[in-house]
Amino acid sequence: MSELPFLSALGPRFSDFLAFRRLGGIDSKSDRALLRYFDRFLAQQGFCGPWPTREVITAYLASIGHLNPRTQENRLSLIRQFCGYLGQFEPQCFVPEDLLPRRPPRRRDAYLFSETEIQAILQAARALPPPGSLRPKTCATLFGLLYTTGLRCGEAFALNLSEVNLADRVLFIQKGKFGKSRWVPISASTAGALERYLEERSRAAPPTPQSPLFITRNAGRLYHTTVERAFRQVLERCGLRGGKGCPGPRLHHLRHSFACNRLLAWYREGKDVNALLPVLATYLGHVSIASTQVYLHASAALLEQASARFHENFRHNIAPRGIPS
Repeated sequence: MSELPFLSALGPRFSDFLAFRRLGGIDSKSDRALLRYFDRFLAQQGFCGPWPTREVITAYLASIGHLNPRTQENRLSLIRQFCGYLGQFEPQCFVPEDLLPRRPPRRRDAYLFSETEIQAILQAARALPPPGSLRPKTCATLFGLLYTTGLRCGEAFALNLSEVNLADRVLFIQKGKFGKSRWVPISASTAGALERYLEERSRAAPPTPQSPLFITRNAGRLYHTTVERAFRQVLERCGLRGGKGCPGPRLHHLRHSFACNRLLAWYREGKDVNALLPVLATYLGHVSIASTQVYLHASAALLEQASARFHENFRHNIAPRGIPS
């Protein structure tokens, strides 16, 4: 199915902008969809200018004022990026900055799982119904993989058998977020858990190279709704999920836990954490370190290690210069 064309006078510019982003490894269908909303508005308004103006962008934002604030910001963000790109060729192009009222971020704090909690989660997952089916083994292996690798949930669901190399202990993530592919090394224990799951999985459904690694009871590919439901059931069994006003941790928080645990391990090993942050960003599939920083939370253990590192540096490099320790 071919992509729907842009209709406004800026259509060729939109196509050039998306092609430019693809060169940088960003190939998101959602970007094209968001630009088409703006393109359709421009076409309906009969806009014929060579670049967006403040007036036309303000009018567009007024036309979507009924939408969720997050949706409005997402659309404006992409228009801002497009205008910044176009401004390199058309210096008079207006680049919108603060056309939406500032709202305090409503980010839900990530939950960092302890090793004891993870063990309880895996044990509860193995006890999920129906007994004797592949479902409990699938959930336990999936949750363990997310915790030990920090994969995005969608990346784990999309894994095919051909992308799992247990001999070399690597997973190939094909076209993850923003169309970026990468190799993800895994530990020996993780490879062992996957090998045991593959034995069970092969008995449940005939394996082919393009078959999904994780499957449902009907041999289909996993999807978010069913996995989130299973994860909630597991959390309830472990006492980590409350009522409606206290929903508890989310599946995505396993990725947060991995990032913080990796940072904590580097501190304890005496590694240069700042030098290794790009390594962590690459492993997680991030475009920049700024994206990785969202996952690094100031837990008590991390603060303790950072404080110890500071005092050790002060004792060796600052105090000898005459400043009392």
